[in-house]
Amino acid sequence: MRLRHLIFCVVCLCMSVAQPSGIAAAESNLDHKMAPLTSASSKSEFGLRSGSLIIAPIPFSDPMIDTGLALGAGYLFNIDEGSDPSMLGIGYLRSQNGSEGYGLTLNLAFMDNRWTIGMTYLDADIDYDLITSRGTLPINQTGELIKLKLMYGVTPEFRIGASARYLESTIRSSDPIFPNLPNFIRLPDGFSTVGFGLVADYSRVDDKIYPTSGFSLAFSSMYNEPSGRFGDEYVKSVLTYDRYVPTSETGVIAIRAVGCAAPGRVPFYDLCSLGGTDSFRGYNITEFLDNALMSTQIEYRKRLGKRIGVVAFGGVGAVGGGLDDLGDVGAAAGLGLRYRVSQKFPVDFAVDGSISEEGDSLLYVYVGQRF
Repeated sequence: MRLRHLIFCVVCLCMSVAQPSGIAAAESNLDHKMAPLTSASSKSEFGLRSGSLIIAPIPFSDPMIDTGLALGAGYLFNIDEGSDPSMLGIGYLRSQNGSEGYGLTLNLAFMDNRWTIGMTYLDADIDYDLITSRGTLPINQTGELIKLKLMYGVTPEFRIGASARYLESTIRSSDPIFPNLPNFIRLPDGFSTVGFGLVADYSRVDDKIYPTSGFSLAFSSMYNEPSGRFGDEYVKSVLTYDRYVPTSETGVIAIRAVGCAAPGRVPFYDLCSLGGTDSFRGYNITEFLDNALMSTQIEYRKRLGKRIGVVAFGGVGAVGGGLDDLGDVGAAAGLGLRYRVSQKFPVDFAVDGSISEEGDSLLYVYVGQRF
């Protein structure tokens, strides 16, 4: 489990509150709750001065850190007509289990998408359960994460670039009766990880926020060097393929396939994770952790009007010591509801309920599509 997954909700908040749109007079409780997100102009103009500032509370539910409320402010704008929206955001969240964190993020796209720059700073104090073969361990993880990414558009569809990250963290037991972690996962009281990598993607989707046709292929590979006793160097690589097939004017089938490999002696917080690496729904993202992963998901999305949409989804994934040894398998399915909070950008408020093959159910509340 990586710290960047622990505070995923902060990043989602920073991006989601930055979606400008227009809204008529509120007609229901849901309209009242969404009104702060849907009060900006819907004019299609460009430049910093024509963007939209949104400040909003966002409820969320995550199987790892429980339910809670995130607060954020975001500014979304187009630098030029040929580029994707750029975004500056700040967010803070707190959950019922005491977890809290905040984040700052900046994403810029300019020169007709020839260049994109992303910078993120995250700070978190998170309580969660680490599920192992020897039982469930209550964990407290604190830390700071800095991420940088620079991408160059070789063609309108193909981009290549470099990424870097710095993680400084402390992991300890949150059980007052057993304050020490077992030896098989014990880490130094404080440790850091420095990583450098290559990233590339090829995308032919019709829309970056709510795609209805086309496909995208993304690859990342990062060399990591941890400090302290857990000092083995390792490389983690992830390949993601997304496909979107329209079934009607209001329906689309979305498919995601993911492969992950992190061979060697890798800290548990950076292993391949079903749910953490691939956005899989149905399991706590610390339940299926290992050096390799493969998963496939399929989702049917249907718009029932300008505001309401529904989804049905299912998937299967497996983790193991290597891509040729994926023996730990999980499968899940579920249904979801979407509420369109923007008229300028196709951003949805999402509520999903999933059930695993073991019969365990989980609720997810977030903003945007899962993939």
